[in-house]
Amino acid sequence: MRRLVLVAIFIAIALASIGPIRNYDLFWHLATGRWIVEHRALPLHDPFTTASDRTPWINGEWLFEVVSYGLERAAGITGLTWIRALFIAALFAAIYVFAERDLLLTALAWAGAMATLDLRPSSVAALFVAIAIALARSNKVLLYAVLIVVWINVHPSAILAPAIAFLLTKESGRPGRLPVGGQDARIPSRRWPITVASAVALLVNPYGIYGVLAPLKLTLFATGGEFVNAEWLPSSPLVFPLLYVTVIVAAVAFAYKHEDVGKILLTILFAYLAIRHVRNQPLWFAAFPMLVSLPKIRPAIAYASSAVLALFVAFTTDHHLGVSDRRFPLHAVARLKAAAFKGHIYNPDQFGGFLIWSFYPERRALTDGRNELYRAFIPEYAAARGDQRAWLALLRKYRIDLAVDEYRAPLDVISGRERSKMPASLAYWPRRDWALVAYDRAAMVFSRRAAFSANEIAKWEIRGVVPDAGTAGSVGWPSLGHESRP
Repeated sequence: MRRLVLVAIFIAIALASIGPIRNYDLFWHLATGRWIVEHRALPLHDPFTTASDRTPWINGEWLFEVVSYGLERAAGITGLTWIRALFIAALFAAIYVFAERDLLLTALAWAGAMATLDLRPSSVAALFVAIAIALARSNKVLLYAVLIVVWINVHPSAILAPAIAFLLTKESGRPGRLPVGGQDARIPSRRWPITVASAVALLVNPYGIYGVLAPLKLTLFATGGEFVNAEWLPSSPLVFPLLYVTVIVAAVAFAYKHEDVGKILLTILFAYLAIRHVRNQPLWFAAFPMLVSLPKIRPAIAYASSAVLALFVAFTTDHHLGVSDRRFPLHAVARLKAAAFKGHIYNPDQFGGFLIWSFYPERRALTDGRNELYRAFIPEYAAARGDQRAWLALLRKYRIDLAVDEYRAPLDVISGRERSKMPASLAYWPRRDWALVAYDRAAMVFSRRAAFSANEIAKWEIRGVVPDAGTAGSVGWPSLGHESRP
């Protein structure tokens, strides 16, 4: 019966978790995996974009990238959708087993995690968190060290491993002579071997100590206010209510039942990380069912509540296969490929990975989501967005001949005493200098007239259309099937 329940959980989660690829970073991960396989080496610095700093690239996720690229070669992009669903099912089936088969807590964690789980290193790290908690409790020193070696080459959250080991490994029970409050205490001798082993294992990466320090430096950079990245923002209770529900459940559970101090401290640590940054939520939802114990609940109530959560996820999740065309400029980029315009491409950072995957090495994107590689460019770009001269200078500096731009809010224009709205694309890409050659619901594509022949521009230019006029880009975007032709 228990095996049947486990199989049913796996199937239900897999089916409900089917959905399109939405993670912007996946494509630069795939491109990096491709580069590593082709060159049989790790890149010393960023090879992909024109605006990145010429500094060493500490790529602590290279193992994820190589494996992901291998899976893409075997299954294709659409196949990655199925792999994502199967991985999520395997993750929470494992958590269900590790959490002493607490179905309700597992279902609650899965429902909460779905907002941030995707094909990305942090999702794989969630599995490592669950395994690490299980191994630390059983004090499997060698297995724990091996896990950390793999983990640190997949995602930098492995730096949490020593804390997990120290807080969860039970004391030996050997009496000692350490005075605590005037009484003998027990020596926590079992904690140190697994804690020290995990700390040493962190150094088994291509960058040594720099691979351990890099995520700490990135966190300081991300919290410095120099840029805005959605995954580094605090987790809003209005956007992620289930995160706060689970935190409250944990607090109530600990108040109801006396628990080990180490378990409480580790729970607080994971909760803090998840609330502080959206990107850490998968780690919390993996740890939550394994660290929290609820009073015994009638099986019928647990099954019914879990079924409600499963239905909630199933009916609120987009179940299309492949890549989300609401987030990625699939059709616009396909048309740009067909046009064969060459040159460096301007892009907002979220499109960078997809453009790198689609065009490198023939064309190079401007930037992508690896914020730590753009310390010089980020303030330069921020200044250029509000200054026309700086904007034109930026385009010249990076020799931009093509642009794949997102839809932006209209700009305020003051003429005399009148105030009006101008579509942003007309301000940043004036049609006297730039030709609209493609657009879809995610992006618009422009070619610089001076960089290409008039005949080439005329062949692909879309006239009489301003895609971002009014509400374009959010509702009712024109179909590519009847684009205007010269």
